[in-house]
Amino acid sequence: MSTEKGKISTSKLRVFVGPGNTAGNAHYIARSLRSVGVRATGYCYHVHEFGYAADRVIPQFRSLKRKGIVKLVNNRFVLRPVNAVIRFWFFLSVLFRYDLFYFISPITFFENHRDLAILKFFGKKIAFFFPGCAEKNPHDALNSMKYSDCWYCTDVRKQRYCLCHKPDQKRNKIEYFEGKADFIFSRPNTSGYLKYPQKALPMWLMTDAPMQTVDLQRYQDGNFWRIMHFPSHQELKGTRYVEAAIASLNGKYKIEYLSERMSNREVLENLEKAHILVDQFTHTFGLLAIEGLSRGCVVICRMEEWARKCYPDIPLVSCNPENLEKTIAELLANPERMQQIAEDGIRWFRENAMLDVVGNRMLNVFENKISC
Repeated sequence: MSTEKGKISTSKLRVFVGPGNTAGNAHYIARSLRSVGVRATGYCYHVHEFGYAADRVIPQFRSLKRKGIVKLVNNRFVLRPVNAVIRFWFFLSVLFRYDLFYFISPITFFENHRDLAILKFFGKKIAFFFPGCAEKNPHDALNSMKYSDCWYCTDVRKQRYCLCHKPDQKRNKIEYFEGKADFIFSRPNTSGYLKYPQKALPMWLMTDAPMQTVDLQRYQDGNFWRIMHFPSHQELKGTRYVEAAIASLNGKYKIEYLSERMSNREVLENLEKAHILVDQFTHTFGLLAIEGLSRGCVVICRMEEWARKCYPDIPLVSCNPENLEKTIAELLANPERMQQIAEDGIRWFRENAMLDVVGNRMLNVFENKISC
């Protein structure tokens, strides 16, 4: 399949995506590439907690729920070796089936990431998608700012997983990824540990279009207002601010508030009926905001100045958490404005976040770098 050393024809490109699947990105990336004619498959090691799909799941044994020495011994001397064997054979089974390996950071085939060196030895191309906390430098200029995820975060377990308490180790890992990667898709706030952040490519998020035409008549009905908030992490998503604002507004407006953990399929179904989706109050948006725009919601999501420069035309309603009650009240007082924002959101989604749109953008990147 190689046409000359280091060159690959994108018309025959075979892409492995995974095995991490943060917010379903492995699945969406693989499908977006397939939509533009690339043979791509998404894999993951675990079924996603919110039910995001995957083309193929390679099961890993989970830790025991018990505590103490039994759990320690089982994890270290039973589960870890067994899972390592599963990963090794999985790696061998796909090594020569794909030309480009597109990883959802920070997960690669092996826990020590030495699979990257093997891939490069065999002339494979490597891409990384940097989704968030596991790649951030919590002490750089952007992540030290007020309202950043790192500014909010007190989750010690999450910080340990992301190596925030071991900055040298985290930097070394990201720089190792960078040294092996041909492509890195990242935002400015996840590029702080890169030696050459200017070489990072834009990080495009995407989701499926609704199965049926979005009904915007809901903004003219006026009987009550559906406001929704689906936090994957209550601290980082600002849930306490949302609940305080809703409690204050409930006596002034007829509000139906929905906020609970549910599958992604259920979230999408509810968004088709929502008027307002409150996403988060950090520096930029995530996949949920895109899902809200695609379903005709008015999406409230704080956007820092640097993020606005990256996404100047995305029609998100930005506000600080302290101003949420006022922002919602102003929206509810103007249904025509809400409907216009919803229309703009659908248009933005169709132009920027459809699977085929993002697939073509990625394919253009690959063609410019690796095609003959």
